[in-house]
Amino acid sequence: MKKLLLSAAFAIAALAGYAQSGSAPVSPNSSSQTPAPQCCGVATDHSVVLVSLELCNVIEICPPLDIMCAKFDSKEDYNCGEELEDFFGHKSANFTVSSNRNFNVTIKSSSPNFLYVGSGTGNTVMPCSILKYNLSSNGTGGTNATPMAWNPLTVAAAPLINNGVHGVDKPFSVKFKADPGWDFAAGTYGLGVILTATQL
Repeated sequence: MKKLLLSAAFAIAALAGYAQSGSAPVSPNSSSQTPAPQCCGVATDHSVVLVSLELCNVIEICPPLDIMCAKFDSKEDYNCGEELEDFFGHKSANFTVSSNRNFNVTIKSSSPNFLYVGSGTGNTVMPCSILKYNLSSNGTGGTNATPMAWNPLTVAAAPLINNGVHGVDKPFSVKFKADPGWDFAAGTYGLGVILTATQL
């Protein structure tokens, strides 16, 4: 009888302790005592972007148009010839070549004769060879391909620069000189000069 009362007293005391602590008694083998699993390092993932570049061969010569002029209004002009000038008085036409490959530059006349505009009488058929050119500066890294200081213009493309080095804005300059002499009628004579840059 004493043992039974003692067991009941222990049970009442345990319930009272649970009521005060707010937690139920746990047996030593309860699963709530098992430690929570720990994280195994930082998680990562990755994605891949495939990139494609298409490089095309590009070459550009600038400016696309330039204007050079000379006025013959004295005996000295006719005797010695005249170097052509632009609107600002510069005696050279300046060009740049941009190319992703090495290049050559050639020069030629657009026609065998100058175009004549005027009312003069006499000979108005002026051949393109009256106009001569000079490679006055060359910053392309290529070689000067002109045979002389002043070279007569022809309708056949003549080498101006050989093996210019690829890159952006490679500069060169050309001067022009006209020496028509006394054989042509007064008036205005015009001619197109074509400079061509070609990749190697």
